Amino acid sequence: MSRVAKTDRTMAEKAEDIGWVPPMLGFESRGFKETLKAVLASPLRDPASVLKHQAALATEMFKVLTGQSTLAPEKSDRRFADSTWQDNPMYRRMMQAYLANTNYWQSVVDDLKVEETDRERARFFISLFTDAFSPTNTMAHPAALKRMLETGGDSLKRGAKNMLSDLVNEGGMPSMVDKTAFKVGENLAMSEGAVVYRNDLIELIQYKPLVPQVRQRPFFMLPPPINKFYIMDLTPEKSMIRYLLQKGQQVFIVSWRNPKPEHSEWDFNTYASAAREALLAALDISGAKDCNIWGGCAGGIIGSVMLAQMAARNERLVNSFTLNVTILYMPMDSQMGIMATEGLLNKARKHTAKKGVLDGKEMSRMFAWLRPNDLVWSYWVNNYLLGNKPPAFDILYWNCDNTRLTSRFHTELMDIVANKWLAHPGEFESGGIPIDLKKVDCDVFAMAGDTDHITPWKNCYESTMFFGGKCEFVLSNSGHIQAMINPPGNKKSLYFTNPARVASPEEWLANAKPNQGSWWDRWIVWLTERSGDLVAAPTALGNASHKAMDPAPGTYVLEP
Repeated sequence: MSRVAKTDRTMAEKAEDIGWVPPMLGFESRGFKETLKAVLASPLRDPASVLKHQAALATEMFKVLTGQSTLAPEKSDRRFADSTWQDNPMYRRMMQAYLANTNYWQSVVDDLKVEETDRERARFFISLFTDAFSPTNTMAHPAALKRMLETGGDSLKRGAKNMLSDLVNEGGMPSMVDKTAFKVGENLAMSEGAVVYRNDLIELIQYKPLVPQVRQRPFFMLPPPINKFYIMDLTPEKSMIRYLLQKGQQVFIVSWRNPKPEHSEWDFNTYASAAREALLAALDISGAKDCNIWGGCAGGIIGSVMLAQMAARNERLVNSFTLNVTILYMPMDSQMGIMATEGLLNKARKHTAKKGVLDGKEMSRMFAWLRPNDLVWSYWVNNYLLGNKPPAFDILYWNCDNTRLTSRFHTELMDIVANKWLAHPGEFESGGIPIDLKKVDCDVFAMAGDTDHITPWKNCYESTMFFGGKCEFVLSNSGHIQAMINPPGNKKSLYFTNPARVASPEEWLANAKPNQGSWWDRWIVWLTERSGDLVAAPTALGNASHKAMDPAPGTYVLEP
């Protein structure tokens, strides 16, 4: 059991966890069929075991029918939060019958005579079916029935209209957000700044200082190319960029272009080289000889490769590196690692090679099905059964504002994380340079989220061991996006620290110290110590070589 406190999360908070996903695609149909075949054939291979589970199911169903069952959902299962499921005898029996059958199938899978990886894969596929057939996803849902009676059936009409709209516009997936409520540059991404450099792949945005004196060394940010950069500047109260500006940092951020099929040959070196060009522009504008950089999720992988290339060239352009929720390899015991069969990887390669790009919507859909109760069925109930509009949450809007990945970049990114290339010096070459992270000897600040299922914290911790410099690691009590977007003031915020550099993440956590509040406040102290002296804030953005162009958030972020 994790020491990090857990809190109930809203639908919006749960949905945050699918952003900045690892670079995988879909489920391999062959693997699905083989797994299903193994489950269904289990009575022939081990009839005694199956009969045992069937007898247990029959016994439990008798208890359900006679009102003697004590089955109850887990406290974290909010599908049955409506008191009707407990208080009404008919509803209670319906719920308990569903739970009994779910437990039966889980027990059958647990006893399969297969490798553990195959068993985990079977657990996942079976859970897709059991989650889908929950009575909470039907008109038997007490809240849906109540709403139907209250509205005289209008809720069903609205639900049908919502479903038709999603079939046409969302590929049949329930909409997560009311997209009409937000507009980038108006009520999202509002910090004042300007594009000061542009090439085919990136725009570099420099932000206007908010204090009269700033730190001499600039802060250069590399968001992941899988979603748009403005998650770092969502709203004033949630903006990491604004927080950094208030603390006297000179902030520059990369805005990645949304590539099209004609850009299919852009590879990892293309992205790393474009980032380096932007970094050089930031240094030229600030007049500094080096900078501090930040990389989030896949942006951290790009930054790692860029720093290794610089180290190989003996370029001392980076003073420190902040890594947020970044894994440099795919943990095979994670949900994605279990699903990432060689067949899946080959399917993904062929798919993107044929289309030239991987659409971000495809990734989002797949990752929604990794947590269907939170990210599919909750919206099914809200939009279709209750007839409500999708919620108007800023993070959900950003999460659905997807970008594409080029086929070359996507393939290399899969190979990097699936084959653990960055853990082995020289195994991966980018731009003709063997990548050796041990030569990256600048100070590193790394952070991860305790409940993050996209980039599991233990693997974030282990990834820091690939670098050659000193590292400080912190662990936040939250999921993927919440871990990063963690402004001070949230009384529920908690993070763990431990200066020891031990190989085992479990040992690190066992001796870690809990700290109330946001890890941002600890990080800014670390960053300020590495940011140089205070100097007068620039009165204009850009310089003679890199003139200010379009106002922030720029033009690339607005491209469909």
